[in-house]
Amino acid sequence: MLTYDLSQRDDTPLYEYLYELIAADIRQGRLGANKKLPSKRALAKHLGVSLITVEGAFSQLVAEGYVRAVERKGYYVCDLTPAAAPVAAIAPAPVQAPERVAVDKPLTCAFDLRGGSLSEAFPYDAWARSLREALSQESEATLVGPQEPLGTLRLRRVLANYLGEFRGMSVSPDQIVIGAGAQYLYNMIIQLLGAGVQVAIENPGYPRLEHIYRVNRVPVAHIPMDDQGIRVDLLGASGANLVHLTPSHQFPTGLVTSAPRRYELLSWASQDGKRFIIEDDYDCEFRLAGKPIAPLQRLDAQGQVIYTNTFTKSLGSAFRIGYMVLPPALADRYERELGFYSCTVSAVDQLALARFIESGAYERHVNRMRTQYRALRDQLMEALRTSQLAPRLSFAAQDSGIHFLLGLRSFASGEELQRRALEQGVAISCLQSFYQGKHAEEGDVRWLVVGYSSLDPAQVGPCVRALEAAWLEG
Repeated sequence: MLTYDLSQRDDTPLYEYLYELIAADIRQGRLGANKKLPSKRALAKHLGVSLITVEGAFSQLVAEGYVRAVERKGYYVCDLTPAAAPVAAIAPAPVQAPERVAVDKPLTCAFDLRGGSLSEAFPYDAWARSLREALSQESEATLVGPQEPLGTLRLRRVLANYLGEFRGMSVSPDQIVIGAGAQYLYNMIIQLLGAGVQVAIENPGYPRLEHIYRVNRVPVAHIPMDDQGIRVDLLGASGANLVHLTPSHQFPTGLVTSAPRRYELLSWASQDGKRFIIEDDYDCEFRLAGKPIAPLQRLDAQGQVIYTNTFTKSLGSAFRIGYMVLPPALADRYERELGFYSCTVSAVDQLALARFIESGAYERHVNRMRTQYRALRDQLMEALRTSQLAPRLSFAAQDSGIHFLLGLRSFASGEELQRRALEQGVAISCLQSFYQGKHAEEGDVRWLVVGYSSLDPAQVGPCVRALEAAWLEG
């Protein structure tokens, strides 16, 4: 029977502390692969805690892939040993002269299920207060003098502390680089790694990533995924030395990269000092069930993971502040080779953001938005489950962040369903549109990506009725 001292947890929620103890035992081999865990009821009785506490811990272990649930049998430890079996190569696409990238024209629609955020959700009063304090209390030299290339030290210290508290990461402010959004930071990473970079990206994935790498003349390989995450066997055969991932909440599938697959990825990176992983921790604040998924960077002992994040999802797309955490060796190289660049975010905005986080206003805002998004998701899913479409619907990845997958049994293609929805005033994306190369839709279920964050609660009913009108026939 598993025995743990739960008295040392401080302010950590009990279920989270129990999860951390069991996960540590799995990582360190004290709980071997395929070992059956005690039943939730037996463990709760043995530890003297509630059944809800054990259920919460087991749910998080399953979500992160440390444990698998076998129906009517129980919970078993997953094998974290990296597998290595190269298969047929996926060659990166040849580098071509940059093409003109098509920009989507704005669509006229009543309901937008492609994501985004409501402008009224921005915490105007709290942000204005932080901005006024920065302007009135910081010195003139700090506000308008020469900036540090990495960003203001105050904000970097605040971010290092925030990452420690919220993401469990131990980083130095000297490893953090602040920039005007994720796209700028990706360009800096390409320059930092230098000639010879070949990148692999998830398939399906975020289309703009390929455009960013292509205009930088970087060969790109699209690596398929399975239910554990990106296929490491195909990654190894691709010749890539850089892989760009969203392991805590993959876009567009919502998949969480499992713990065994994370160790496979780290093993792949450790085989060559020139291999690196870009971890895009997109949407991490808005996991709607359990605790946030631990970042891959926490497991990185070799300095091969470059962690990136922005405030776009939490504060809005117009809020152009992002940051990356470089491994120590890369941080030193950045300072030597790219330290001549000026920081692309104004000192005023950086100092206001530092105060905004320090005051607790950012955490309160995120908590408030998480509650609102959860209520909005529940309202939308309930409306869909009670609609005329309900017998043909299924849902996936509804807890991972602020989008989920909607499955619809239909003889029409995903692209046809997308077109018919737009005719009824609903902008929505089909999963098929995020794949590169040939990808046949299997079976009779078509998957749509539902980004509900810009939907007003009052729009839910009319939006679902518009989808009924679009999809009831076939």
